[in-house]
Amino acid sequence: MEQLTLLLQSELRPALGVTEVGAIALAAARAASASKGELLHVHVSMNGGMYKNAFSCAIPGTEETGCETAALLGALYGDWTQGLECLHSITQAHAIQAKNSNVTVETDILPEKETIYIFAEAIGSEATGKALIEGLHSNITTVWCDDTEIFSAQAQCNTESTTFPFDTFTIEDFYSYVSTVPIEEIAFLQDMIDMNGRLAEAGKAGTGLAIGKTLSAFLQKGLVQNDTILQAQLLTTAAMDARLSGLPLPAMSIVGSGSHGILCCLPVVSYGQSSGKSQEDILRALALSGLVTIYSKHYTGRLSSLCGCVLGGGSGASAGIVYLMGGDAQAISTAMDAMAANLTGMICDGGSIGCTLKAYSGVQAAFLSAMLAIGGTMLPHPLGVVGNRAEQTAKNLGQVSTYGMASMDQTILSIMRNQK
Repeated sequence: MEQLTLLLQSELRPALGVTEVGAIALAAARAASASKGELLHVHVSMNGGMYKNAFSCAIPGTEETGCETAALLGALYGDWTQGLECLHSITQAHAIQAKNSNVTVETDILPEKETIYIFAEAIGSEATGKALIEGLHSNITTVWCDDTEIFSAQAQCNTESTTFPFDTFTIEDFYSYVSTVPIEEIAFLQDMIDMNGRLAEAGKAGTGLAIGKTLSAFLQKGLVQNDTILQAQLLTTAAMDARLSGLPLPAMSIVGSGSHGILCCLPVVSYGQSSGKSQEDILRALALSGLVTIYSKHYTGRLSSLCGCVLGGGSGASAGIVYLMGGDAQAISTAMDAMAANLTGMICDGGSIGCTLKAYSGVQAAFLSAMLAIGGTMLPHPLGVVGNRAEQTAKNLGQVSTYGMASMDQTILSIMRNQK
């Protein structure tokens, strides 16, 4: 029980804007803090998944997007002590000043790096600062001033999630945990509800793709039905629109992603509230959703070719909804299998406001999977990527993401770079 509580706690982090943008800015800010003299040039190298996810992302508080802008703003104005919220005070005025400065910026991709890796150099007139992030989005492992190492924390690469024995745990274990854990031990999940709820409220005004505002307009025309599923989609897409369009409000991320955090949280909260469940029941369901999300992402990877927002956070949401519907561990496993059979082909083409569209589909799929599971509809086993057990299905998705789609990211990166 203690292991699972620590796992949940270790994976929840406030994140301002898309996490990859924050990570690039953080590395640049930390490098700049170690430089000396006038800042002249910023150079950031990173793994392909990091570049892909940040390529089209809005910079919180500004009208700007992309890797280079994130690096430049982080180096000039970022506060590295704030971690992934290092750009919390940035405005469009800062962006304009950065563009008009004499500081140049360059980014490139390191094809040999398959996991999270960012190496930032801030070249000053007197000394160059360098900073390295590895393994996790906010994990600064080494800092240099010129060639002198001034900070090292390699041991920080080991976290609860990287050392957790996932292969020894089952969906039954997760179900048993959330059903029996003392509620005060998971009370910290209320922060996730509150933080992501504030994002949703901000997004209801119609920012980003304004999906919620558009649906509400068609609701008045009678073309869509105001039901439980629509309300969950409206809440979730409002938060996604707010986050991905760059509103300066943090999301509570899970496994390093604010979008994952929103999708694994808000559909569960929406259904729990609309169906009259107690706050304790909602917290327990959210704990289950978080654990399933973490479990799924352990196998597919934090930066994957598949849409982790849907297949990670969406699978978690479906599990949480099943729990609130009164389903047992078997029903939860059935819902997870249905999510895999439904949306496995959804690729990740980087973090952007387009993720809101995928989140809308993910919420719909989460409810469908939950209802099929509660209704007793079970997929035949095995079936394509669906294994004999939900645990095997998660591992199969990991193989699809890691090996089956190995060339997908390179294709997407080529498209992105040719469109610059």
